[in-house]
Amino acid sequence: LPPAFSITTSKAVPRPPRLIGCVFLNRANVTCRWEPGDTPTTNYTLQVQMVSRATASTMNSTPAPLNTPEFTCTTSGTSCTAITGSSVRFDFCITITAHGHDQDILSERRCQSGRTEVMLPPATLKSVQQVTGRPQCLNVTWSRILGDFPVSDPEIKAGNLTSQIEFTAQGQFDVQVKNVRVTAYSFLVCLFRPDTSYTIRLRHRYQGPESPWSLWSNPRQGRTGEDAPSAAPAFWRRVKQTDKNGWRLISLLWKPLPRFLARGRVLFFNVTCQTESAQVLNDHGSCRDLHHTSTSCSLLLPLGRCSCALTASTSAGTSPEARMWLLGASETEPPPPSQITARPLDDSGLDVRWTAPVDWLTSGFVVEWFAVREMNSSILHWERLNSSCTVLVITEGIKPMERYVVSVKALYGERGAGQNRTVHIYTRQGAPSAGPQVEVQQISGSTVELIWGPVPVELLHGFIRNYTLYYTAANQPARRVFVPGHAHRYSLENLSPGNYDIFMQANTDAGAGAAGPIVNVNIGSEEISIVMCVLLPLMLTSLALVLMACLAQNKMVKQKLCQHVPDPSNSSLAYWTPKTISKV
Repeated sequence: LPPAFSITTSKAVPRPPRLIGCVFLNRANVTCRWEPGDTPTTNYTLQVQMVSRATASTMNSTPAPLNTPEFTCTTSGTSCTAITGSSVRFDFCITITAHGHDQDILSERRCQSGRTEVMLPPATLKSVQQVTGRPQCLNVTWSRILGDFPVSDPEIKAGNLTSQIEFTAQGQFDVQVKNVRVTAYSFLVCLFRPDTSYTIRLRHRYQGPESPWSLWSNPRQGRTGEDAPSAAPAFWRRVKQTDKNGWRLISLLWKPLPRFLARGRVLFFNVTCQTESAQVLNDHGSCRDLHHTSTSCSLLLPLGRCSCALTASTSAGTSPEARMWLLGASETEPPPPSQITARPLDDSGLDVRWTAPVDWLTSGFVVEWFAVREMNSSILHWERLNSSCTVLVITEGIKPMERYVVSVKALYGERGAGQNRTVHIYTRQGAPSAGPQVEVQQISGSTVELIWGPVPVELLHGFIRNYTLYYTAANQPARRVFVPGHAHRYSLENLSPGNYDIFMQANTDAGAGAAGPIVNVNIGSEEISIVMCVLLPLMLTSLALVLMACLAQNKMVKQKLCQHVPDPSNSSLAYWTPKTISKV
């Protein structure tokens, strides 16, 4: 008989539920989460036992005493909240029981202080105030409800709180959260920009990361104090004119400091100018007592090399100075940028690019632009850039169908500003809204000489490519001719007698513009007859003169060519009688 074999199998030990973590609310409840085991389960029971600290140290391996307070809840899920109503200063032992069809499986018991995983109640934020002499700091004051907050004052002072603030600057949407150290009910936070309003909230947790963060406190607003401006205003100039004594009228221009650079309310600006030898000029012109809203002033400067400095001041101090040098009137300006290009981005934007001068060290660039206007004044816009910038997107004051002059100057430190390089451009061209006003310069027979002036640039809306000149008479089809865009006169010739209506249109890349005023011209038949009567005698006289000149020329030719030919009448042949032979 074959030998007999027996196989024995051992049943695997089922894996119990595993406690993930709990959240204790002081004098309220505890909520725990767990991972399920690997056996089919109908529901779970969360068991939380409140024990003394001495008991908790042994209960991980021994049963709890019979009279131990116990709080439970049952669920079919993997989290449950048990109502405790007790202080979290006690220790608690936590067990999860998985109820199956055949048996119950208990998780490993965990014993710990309730404060290990306590969620503290939200703090009450009382005030946020600026700190004198420390414009980057705010003093934050908070409080707690004594019976609900399970951390004592000595524990707070000992640093048992981990804290964070949430803050948002006024007018901004990005929220920042930073860790702060809180050891009292009032503490300094020095994370802010000067002269800025912030909305602040505060939250705590107890000691380590096992304790979840409390809810955020109520928000409070506070504003930091002012500081001296951190940078000088952007500074520029325009040379307007020179008087008979050689003094130059200079307009000084500057831009308001951005808020983050001003770091307070600018109270006033100060301008000082001096010669190359550091002699301070006393004639301030309109540059004295400059109000905080000022952005320009004018003064007279001598012909020699000069410099002007500008500062801005707040209640906390004065900015660094911006200094600008002006060349002497007899000095040669340094070169302009090597090239400049501009292209429209859209109806209200221009992309301007340039190349720095070759073999020259620049300290920066200034881009100027303004709308070209004839009927009213234009505003100069400008931007000062550092030497690494060779691109600028312009949007300020830009509109479609307006012509702009864009120029770039290089700055050369104490050598001043160089020559400018300029380009004319539209963001979008349109058809002209007016046509040239045609005038009759002269009528001569069947020819009409016409002249016209330029259309105001505000009405052109584009670059003129050419003109269309229309002329029409009664019972005749309208005729037209194209005239180059640079022309300002034209003659219509060989016109038949009659009354003519003449007008012009200006044409841009966008198409033909509006018609200009109509001028009426009369070409009469008598005018053509008079012209013919005047011209015919002149022509006949000219012809007679030409014939006479030809005859005289012919006589002279004979004299020149035939002066050595003998005259037969003066020879013996004149008396020669030929012999006659008679034929009988």
